[in-house]
Amino acid sequence: MNELWYKFKFAVQEDLEQFSAKRSTQNAADVLNETIKEAEQQTKAVGKLLERQRILRDEVTKELLEAEQLTEKRTDQLSLAEATEDEALISYAKDEAEAYSRRRDELRSLEEETTESMIALERRFESMKHKVKDMQVRRLKLMGEENAKRANSRMDRIFSADLNPAAEEPVSHSPANDGDIVSMRRRLDELMTEEATIEKIV
Repeated sequence: MNELWYKFKFAVQEDLEQFSAKRSTQNAADVLNETIKEAEQQTKAVGKLLERQRILRDEVTKELLEAEQLTEKRTDQLSLAEATEDEALISYAKDEAEAYSRRRDELRSLEEETTESMIALERRFESMKHKVKDMQVRRLKLMGEENAKRANSRMDRIFSADLNPAAEEPVSHSPANDGDIVSMRRRLDELMTEEATIEKIV
């Protein structure tokens, strides 16, 4: 009975510890997994925004190249118009040259701002990806720690278990069973018979 109780106690303790460890692990792992999942989604979204930023920068660069070419062309045309001394033509060519020149300068500034913004975003994006990787490593570390903790807990139970539970069973002081009584009576009868035989001989 005592041995059965130890087995039952050991099984219940193991179930409780497994439930507790599983609950603790699930809570920590679930929170971390949810955070990693959200971070991965945000990283993907930021990656798409960065790609749009690159496309925008390329479009600005394309527009700037065209504006520079047209500015140069309008400047050459202004020189030709000035050579004709036609005031109306000179005025028109000058307005065109100035318009393209302003556009070129604005696009230069925009390209610089867009490039700087893109570089800053790319750096932060790289840091973001490193952060996600760090969280993934943290998840692996947490899983390793929990597995080791559970393994050590199981081993500790074995090391601390009472390997001789029967020793703690209370010593029974009940009288001998019927079989023992019959045996004792038989021995007593034999002794009495032997004693009587000895007395007759004497």
